[in-house]
Amino acid sequence: MATRAQDDAMGFSLKAPATGARSTVPLILFWLLLCGVYSSLHFVADRTRPLEILRQVVYLAPILIAFIASAMAIFKTDSREQRLWRGIAAAVGLILVSETLVSLRVIELGPVSKIWSDSAAIFSIVAALLFITTLLALADFRMLSQGASIRNVADTAGLSLLLFGGILAGVLGPLTASYEAGDPSGNVVLAIFSTIGFLTMTATWMIFATRKGIHWRGCERQLVLGVGVYGFATAMFPLWALGAEISRLSHWELPVELLWITGMYLLFVGALARLRLAPGESCFFALPRLRASERGLHAMATSVIFTLGIPFFGYLALSGGTDSITSGGYAVTALGLTAVMVAHSAIAAMENDYLFGKAVNDQLTDIYGHRYFFERLGLELDIAKRRGARVQVVLLDLDGFSRVNAARGHGFGDEILRGVAAILVGTVRNSDVACRLGADKFAVIMPSAAAQDAVLFAEKIRSALAQVATGDGSVLTASLGYAGYPGDSLERDELVQKAEGALYWAKYHGRDRAVAFDESVVDSLSAHDRIKHLEKESHLSTVRALAAAVDARDPLTQFHSRNVAVLAVMLAEEIELVESQRRLLEVAALLHDVGKIGISDRVLRKRGPLLASEMRHIREHPGLGEKILASTQLVEILPWVRHHHERWDGTGYPDGLAGEDIPFEARLLCICDAYDAMTSGRPYRDSLSPTAALQELDLCIGSQFDPGLAEAFIRMVGRRRLLRPGLQSAREDSMA
Repeated sequence: MATRAQDDAMGFSLKAPATGARSTVPLILFWLLLCGVYSSLHFVADRTRPLEILRQVVYLAPILIAFIASAMAIFKTDSREQRLWRGIAAAVGLILVSETLVSLRVIELGPVSKIWSDSAAIFSIVAALLFITTLLALADFRMLSQGASIRNVADTAGLSLLLFGGILAGVLGPLTASYEAGDPSGNVVLAIFSTIGFLTMTATWMIFATRKGIHWRGCERQLVLGVGVYGFATAMFPLWALGAEISRLSHWELPVELLWITGMYLLFVGALARLRLAPGESCFFALPRLRASERGLHAMATSVIFTLGIPFFGYLALSGGTDSITSGGYAVTALGLTAVMVAHSAIAAMENDYLFGKAVNDQLTDIYGHRYFFERLGLELDIAKRRGARVQVVLLDLDGFSRVNAARGHGFGDEILRGVAAILVGTVRNSDVACRLGADKFAVIMPSAAAQDAVLFAEKIRSALAQVATGDGSVLTASLGYAGYPGDSLERDELVQKAEGALYWAKYHGRDRAVAFDESVVDSLSAHDRIKHLEKESHLSTVRALAAAVDARDPLTQFHSRNVAVLAVMLAEEIELVESQRRLLEVAALLHDVGKIGISDRVLRKRGPLLASEMRHIREHPGLGEKILASTQLVEILPWVRHHHERWDGTGYPDGLAGEDIPFEARLLCICDAYDAMTSGRPYRDSLSPTAALQELDLCIGSQFDPGLAEAFIRMVGRRRLLRPGLQSAREDSMA
């Protein structure tokens, strides 16, 4: 979790300052010496050749040492960080080549002629682009959808075009008109340089803003700041051209050149600080996400600006008031912005289709999911009320499916579930709606159907399931329960509850059968009644005692399971889950750590970081919990308990599931479990404040936690005012 990494970072920060302050003084003095010598030589009116050579050596010195230090850092770091230093070293190397060509030209021809060549310009442009891509490599874009990635590329292209056209029209155009030395083709190159500089500054700002100043080390700050300063100087390139080539008496090139020197020197200092770290220490962790705080406002603002830019630059291109090269630059800007807006519209259309499918479909089986089932059932009941029609709801639960997962693995079990979904779709009528509610539970909405239609469907599906190979020679069976509108209920939730009552009556009276709801035969079991019923007929009460024993083994975690249960119910209410699912979530939360009964006290109570073998041992507890609960008949919660330590990015355990493949309820439990763990003390660290814990949750959105559920949890904590002191006792009282 992020908290242990936070402990490591805090430990480093406590050790560093004493030596760091002493080591920075010589570096600052050397930088002042470079800037002072270069500035003094700049104002020498008649520089001799030796003085000019000295001036160019002073200018090239920070670039050279930055290249050497960054190249050395490649061999000091691991493979992940090596990619970053390769990019930095390559960019600085290109800048060294470019600036060396310029320096040789100055020494050879003097400052009167044009001092930068096309080859030097190309090297500098490629170097700046390398800086941008290397910086953005610090951000992990893997969790962005394909549409979001394409939209970000389009926005970057649009921003680049706006900057290019704006600099050409607002800065370089007036300069060309005021000074006869201005060159239209040179202006286009200057505008490209300046645009790339602004993009480099933007990339730097994005890194600083997204990291929020958390866990920065000196080498990280210096490197990113150095690239930012270099980008700022490059953005000021027209100002340099004004002093170096257009109006030489203005000396505007000097501050820009000092900024270039400073940027390169900061890169050297950052690489040097990285070289001074102890072997094995890691820096430059990938950011978990890059997202704007106001997505809607950002999208609207960029669309409006791009749209306004099209006629503006189109008018400048057609007005005929400038030379052909500048007019061509305006035309390219207008046409490029038009292409960006067309891409925006296409991306929006594709994203709408994708998001709709993701919202309504179950990700494993690609049939409709839990949320769509309840929304569609409500709609069908409204239609039935107006037309005086009937609706049947059929719920299906596979018998003993947890044994398939245990025997053949979850991958094989997923294939079975996909096969069941395909059979379901092939069996229902064209007007029926097949859905997966979660785990091995499915549902079918049958509009304009009588009870006899549900019976026929149940017989067909049971016959089809008998043909599915389970891998152990047994036959796949299912228990079904169904209820109808208006005979059994007029309300959606009550109708589902009665179908569930019929389903569980079938399951507890022999399985492999379909049962219609009937008040004289089937009890309409509420979630509370079902749990009580299960406690009587299974070992669940014994398992509860085991869970309590786990919590009691350590005074610091004695209320953990109860706290997680309270938070899980609160979050379930926040996202408006039905009562039956909330009750099952509460039970799963109480029992989620029951597998720790098999973990040794020495590991559970260890003070300090765990060894690799100890970590492997403690990571066995979700699987142990699943095996213990398999002795009960509460099969719905088995995958929730097993997978509550999976991570959204697929790096969790025990099975490394990612994204929507993790059961929805397990993702919910993961967030509640992490929040209570962070706000409770542990042997190896103190507890975090609720605010700090929420910041950690926010930092791990998209990497560890489901983005939608995590944001709902943070919103729920704020609305319920759970940030006040004494939350622990309030939770305990609520569980009493």
